[in-house]
Amino acid sequence: MKYNISKLPNNYNLDIDIIEIENSNNYKIKFYTLGGYMHEVLIPNFHNPHYREDVLLGYDKFEDLLQADGYFNSIIGRVCNRIGNSKFILNQKEYNLFSNTPPNHLHGGKEGFNKKIWKIKEIKNEKNFTRCTLNYYSKDLEENYPGNLDCKTVYELNDDNEILINFIASADKDTIVNLTNHNYWNFHGHDNHYQNIIDHFVKINSNSICETDDQSIPTGNLIDVKDTKFDLNKFFKIDKAFLDSGGIDHNYSLIKSDTIYPSATIYSSKTGMGVEYFTDQPGIQFYTGNMMKDKYNGKHNKAYGIQFGMCLETQIFPDAINHSSFPSPILKKGEIYKRSTKIKLRNDFLN
Repeated sequence: MKYNISKLPNNYNLDIDIIEIENSNNYKIKFYTLGGYMHEVLIPNFHNPHYREDVLLGYDKFEDLLQADGYFNSIIGRVCNRIGNSKFILNQKEYNLFSNTPPNHLHGGKEGFNKKIWKIKEIKNEKNFTRCTLNYYSKDLEENYPGNLDCKTVYELNDDNEILINFIASADKDTIVNLTNHNYWNFHGHDNHYQNIIDHFVKINSNSICETDDQSIPTGNLIDVKDTKFDLNKFFKIDKAFLDSGGIDHNYSLIKSDTIYPSATIYSSKTGMGVEYFTDQPGIQFYTGNMMKDKYNGKHNKAYGIQFGMCLETQIFPDAINHSSFPSPILKKGEIYKRSTKIKLRNDFLN
């Protein structure tokens, strides 16, 4: 294992570190302390391990990242996903949040964790893994969430070709927390097979999704996916008709939440590259890029467009604070929030 830490050039006047980690099998990740933005995930070719491709969408220039109003590849918090009508009640007190998708609140508000500069707390480099711990202290009533929240995000790459993402947090008041990673994947890569997400295979081990209203806010009900386009219990090949129907942007209630069995799998039918997700979270939001812009200044001189990326956001259910039937996002004073996701990188789905 090897790693490197460099500084963002001084002309930006921002104290941002860039961390690169590479394992013994030529897999590599690169991320920034700005929002934990993951800039690269490189997967080597199965037949030629010296040749590797970048399977993450991302910004060509750092200026594009600074100006972006999206959430490419970042840490999302204090509460990811949507909160209906931008408000919740905790301990008999109502908290009103910023309505960045009026009238609702999305992914932490006006300036969520994806726009905060995190600090490197520790780097641990061992023979078989390198682990980087990032820290951010979210002050009481930041984005109007109660309590000072001490947050840690741990990124690890190991020689089993796994990215491990661990979130740890504690607060000095009762609050709500729901952190996730928002990587935009495209396993066709950026080279010969570059295109939108058509011809990916996807599988999610779930029998139900959160029913939502016309603003994508959960109703509180779970609905059976059987005999619907949301049933992904067997591998499904994404095609044009599926994308033309609007794709998917829903939270799946996972059958089994653990780190032993994959909760979700996606791979390219063109390159054989893909991922398996393992998590202790109760849900996973599958998003097929339906609301992406028509054009992004992407990496490797590519201009991404709508439905060029997919996200698997492991999480507590959206708007959970407003639905007592959902797993609770409440973090009590003195308790520890801890959630884990393992992303197994693979290049052998076609072999």
